[in-house]
Amino acid sequence: MPEAIDRYLTAFEAVEKEHGQDKVHPLRKAAVSRLADMGLPHGRMEEWRFTDIKPIRNAELPVAGPTTNGVADVSAWSFGDEFALRLVLVDGHYRADLSTDGELPEGVKVKSLAQALEEDSEIVLAHLGKYAHKDDRAFVAMNTAFLRDGAFVYLPKNAVVEQPIHVLHLSTGGKSSFPRHLFVAKEGSQATIVESFHSLSDAQSFVNTVAEIVVDANANLDHTTLQLENESALHTHAIQIHQGRDSNYSNHKITLGGHLTRNDVDSVLAAENICCTLNGLYHTRGKQHVDNHTRLEHREPHCESHELYKGILDDTSSGVFSGKIHVFEDAQKTDAKQSNANLLLTDTAVVDAKPQLEIYADDVRCTHGAVVGQLDPNALFYLRSRGIPAEQARNMLIRAFASDVAHRIPVASVRHAVDALLKDRLPGGRMDQ
Repeated sequence: MPEAIDRYLTAFEAVEKEHGQDKVHPLRKAAVSRLADMGLPHGRMEEWRFTDIKPIRNAELPVAGPTTNGVADVSAWSFGDEFALRLVLVDGHYRADLSTDGELPEGVKVKSLAQALEEDSEIVLAHLGKYAHKDDRAFVAMNTAFLRDGAFVYLPKNAVVEQPIHVLHLSTGGKSSFPRHLFVAKEGSQATIVESFHSLSDAQSFVNTVAEIVVDANANLDHTTLQLENESALHTHAIQIHQGRDSNYSNHKITLGGHLTRNDVDSVLAAENICCTLNGLYHTRGKQHVDNHTRLEHREPHCESHELYKGILDDTSSGVFSGKIHVFEDAQKTDAKQSNANLLLTDTAVVDAKPQLEIYADDVRCTHGAVVGQLDPNALFYLRSRGIPAEQARNMLIRAFASDVAHRIPVASVRHAVDALLKDRLPGGRMDQ
């Protein structure tokens, strides 16, 4: 059997031969060359010490092309009708027939990345590939090598999109896909974006997604990502944010699906008075494994960051949290908080937590910490003593633990959907409604 890296390099040659050269051909060629030099990650690398990517190495899943098959109705994954519009990607490729249009402020662009490369190439090429770490992260390089389509959101100066935008990912199964996103919020603009990932079958898939996000001065962008694929799915998701002065960016990352999931969320606070908020919630069961890596780079003074990740781990599942706050020498008056809490529901669930501070400035206020524990027996006894059955009492405490993150999701329909999914995943289902 050929080595995994060789399979991807061979697949790249086939895709290039089929599609020929285009505006991002040099970017793809540079990325595949770097991928060939790096190879795939392994356990001897510090950043991958607790995550074995053997399932990805062993998965012989062909690269997906555009398809008109697999789905005719997306209402089951729509979260209701409070969205400005919905952009649907099937196996990483835009499906116009499943997407919905909406009334947007003048100048706002929401379209497929492939379409944007044709119609808005000046904007796209000014940002695409400029922020994501393709030179030292193999899966980012891989995504860039297979870059074809994804989502493009552009907010011109002072544009405000009142209703959220939904980017819906659907995987048909048995394939690899490489969605690439570019979100650009110009000065003074504001929007809310919800991304969700779902499976159309029980078959295994590999989804490798990269999002580059630019939040300019005084802009506000709220971004929720939901990993809800089946429990055989392989999933990597890298989000790279670049923030300007007085900007605000919030990310709410919910991971419930997947067999192996790796999330990387990085933000560069590149000017003064920036606020960045990262919230995460992961619930694993069976043999699921989720690895969350975050990095916040405080490069300039008077910035703040708030990070809260919570994990609930059941059965023989496993998790990783590795978060780094890097405060550069010039970043005086930094205010950074990082917290990771993990709830182990069995003696066989495992989590590795690694909160980190790297500080080169002397006038800062930074805190970090991680905790791993089990349900409080005193709290369980209190609920039992008031006539609440044991399983229901247990579920109430688990949901209370998760709600601290889940209730921060700004879109009500998404927040309620996450709460319902958590109820369904707990023993006894939704018995406590």
